[in-house]
Amino acid sequence: MEKIIDFVGLNNILKRKKQSQKVIILDSNTYDNCLATLIGEVESLCDAQIIEIEPGDENKTLETYTSVVQTLIEQGSDKNTQLIALGGGMITDITSFIGATYKRGIDTYLVPTTLLSMVDATIGGKCGVNFGEVKNQIGCFLKKSIVCIEPTFLSTLSERQILSGVAEMLKIALVCDFELFEKMIQLSPLEIGQNKEYINKCIKLKQSVVKQDPFDKNYRHILNFGHTIGHALESIAMKKGEDLLHGEAVASGIYYTLGLCKNLSSKTTNRIKEYIKQYYKIQPINDVQELFNYMNSDKKTINYEYNFVLLEEIGKASIGNKISREQIELIIKN
Repeated sequence: MEKIIDFVGLNNILKRKKQSQKVIILDSNTYDNCLATLIGEVESLCDAQIIEIEPGDENKTLETYTSVVQTLIEQGSDKNTQLIALGGGMITDITSFIGATYKRGIDTYLVPTTLLSMVDATIGGKCGVNFGEVKNQIGCFLKKSIVCIEPTFLSTLSERQILSGVAEMLKIALVCDFELFEKMIQLSPLEIGQNKEYINKCIKLKQSVVKQDPFDKNYRHILNFGHTIGHALESIAMKKGEDLLHGEAVASGIYYTLGLCKNLSSKTTNRIKEYIKQYYKIQPINDVQELFNYMNSDKKTINYEYNFVLLEEIGKASIGNKISREQIELIIKN
């Protein structure tokens, strides 16, 4: 399980290896909005090397991975080099993958700057890259993960970025915590995303799930609620060059998946769907075959059987629910 620290904790850890090379990996957004804060608060990084990559999930690729590794080699990064990821989910995912594989593993520290990366992407040790337009097809688990959570970075985010992160907060509450969801649904996503208590609670909920199934073999699948369709929608948008954030795709994925949750009362289903529809644009599915083409690449799809995570009730989810193509087409039409 990852260790959660703050700026002081990060500085204390980094200065233990004073002679090691420090390398910060970021994109243009975090370079402009977050780098000065990080270096100002963590003096151990004042002489760090900077590697800047292009922003956007479409750049979470093997090509970017290769480019960064080439830069590390050229600047003499060795087994004692310390990597620091400064950014959202794309940056923390690819940096973790580099840290897990370069020289067969070097010290890696994650500094998430978006709400989504704080509550979801940096928790659980997963890392990797996309392949073509298909999400997260190549990756591994980071053996030791240290995450620096500093809510000060939330002030740099747009309302849209906050809402994207809140979609993952709603998801974890829906599958794990009835009381938390009931509190959250009384607020707007913007209010939820500014509530440090709820942010910390969601982090602890995900850590609890991961602790029970660290390598995503069984129980941890509940965290994929809404993601089977959501990831497909994200891949379609990526292929078309459309701007769709991960949380926005997940919100639509949850919306559609609720139609498959037959153990929920219609009142409960409609209440959740109305909340999502009020604050998120539901992505239309105009090409059903294209959706299935991407769903076939989902890690839970085996022999073209679609395994969905479904809600049994708010706060409790079930995994391994085999859903037919016909059932999926029906919820899309409705």
